[in-house]
Amino acid sequence: MAINISELLNPACIELDLSAKKKPDILRELSSVLARCGDVGNQEKLYKEIMKREKMTSTGIGSGIAIPHCLSSQVKEMHVAFGRKLEGAKFDAVDNQPVSLFFLLAGPEGAHSRHLQVLSRLARYLHDPAFCQELHTASSPEEVIDAFRRKESE
Repeated sequence: MAINISELLNPACIELDLSAKKKPDILRELSSVLARCGDVGNQEKLYKEIMKREKMTSTGIGSGIAIPHCLSSQVKEMHVAFGRKLEGAKFDAVDNQPVSLFFLLAGPEGAHSRHLQVLSRLARYLHDPAFCQELHTASSPEEVIDAFRRKESE
């Protein structure tokens, strides 16, 4: 069964104007955004797990996109938070360019297959410049989710 990212996104977990400017602060802000969905046990532990994963290799995949992710005992099901910083932020991306679109993916420990499916689908969608432009110009969380719905119906 295909995983629809639109079903994993919750308007409460979408922040269209991130305030943080540096990688650790952005990851902390994104973990806070994810916690607004209500399914995060200890937000500080989740943040530390995200940072630990990030130290292995940067999740800044280039073209202004980062997909920090981890499997954690702090969540019971797969969640995706979306954050946007239009002016971009330094994030140690593979192309050394600023990042403006951030997707924080957190899944429960042991959910490796589902986690990889969501990561793969998200990365594939984000290779579409027109789709990324929709995410850049969305004026509400609902518009972000609608963009995913349209992409999923292609």
